[in-house]
Amino acid sequence: MSAEEDAADVARVLAGDVSAFEAVVGRCLFALATNLYRTEIKRLPPLMSPFEEGVAALDRRAGEPILDEERRDRVIRNAVLALPAKYRDALTLFYFHGMDIARSAACLGVPEGTIKARLSRGRDILRSKLPSLLRNPR
Repeated sequence: MSAEEDAADVARVLAGDVSAFEAVVGRCLFALATNLYRTEIKRLPPLMSPFEEGVAALDRRAGEPILDEERRDRVIRNAVLALPAKYRDALTLFYFHGMDIARSAACLGVPEGTIKARLSRGRDILRSKLPSLLRNPR
């Protein structure tokens, strides 16, 4: 959302349109949550990178492929968390929070084209890393 759209919603609220308040609050509460998430994720000390954790889990299985969905989902989630923040944030908002391109861009404060590029690059990185994490390492 742009500053003009925010101003228009505020003007509607001041004119008595209570429904416009929901749009203003929704944008501000999610922006706050996104910023809090970014702050907290930086504070967590990595004990082992998520990619290393996924590989270690595969090694422990001694050649058995990952068959159960829970383990596969954990490896994928760890791979997403291991991405550089700009790709991880875009993928998280778009896929895990179900936001569209415009809303993801507004939350991250970047142009829509940037979100599209980050989604594409993030998917490319995952596409190159996941097969080695998920396949049978025989």
